[in-house]
Amino acid sequence: MVLFAFAAYMDVNEFAKTVPSAKKIGVARLPGYNFVFNKTADDQSSKANIAPSADPLAVVWGLLIELNDNERSNFYNGGAWQIDFKLEHVSCLDEDDKIHMAEAFVAQPHALNTHLLPFDWYHARLVQLATNAGLPKEYVKQMAQMPFKIDPDDERRQKKLKRT
Repeated sequence: MVLFAFAAYMDVNEFAKTVPSAKKIGVARLPGYNFVFNKTADDQSSKANIAPSADPLAVVWGLLIELNDNERSNFYNGGAWQIDFKLEHVSCLDEDDKIHMAEAFVAQPHALNTHLLPFDWYHARLVQLATNAGLPKEYVKQMAQMPFKIDPDDERRQKKLKRT
């Protein structure tokens, strides 16, 4: 299978610890979607998501990652958090405009919110991953300008900021 990764899964080395066959195909864009922070997290913050858009210019940038189908259960095994996400089939374009059929995690309606922001450390990590992945600079700049809030749990915040 091919995964369109747009958030934490863009850390292919980390992802490969769970899915050893994971290999980066390259940078790709997903037209007709927006990158948003609207998936409700257990810690009262928002996590990354993609949402269909009517805007013809809407696009989400990310990575295409190839993995063996028999390792799908390594990362998508029906765990509690996966009740909130569904893998959906999407059509992506690589940097040469070649079409790739992929799957992408999309938060389900019951898990969405309109009022929570991501924590600062999570936001910073995704901006760093997008930079490291080689996503377009203007797109990364737009991500960096998205609003976030300071994590009130300072111990967790300091620990997470060290990973960024």
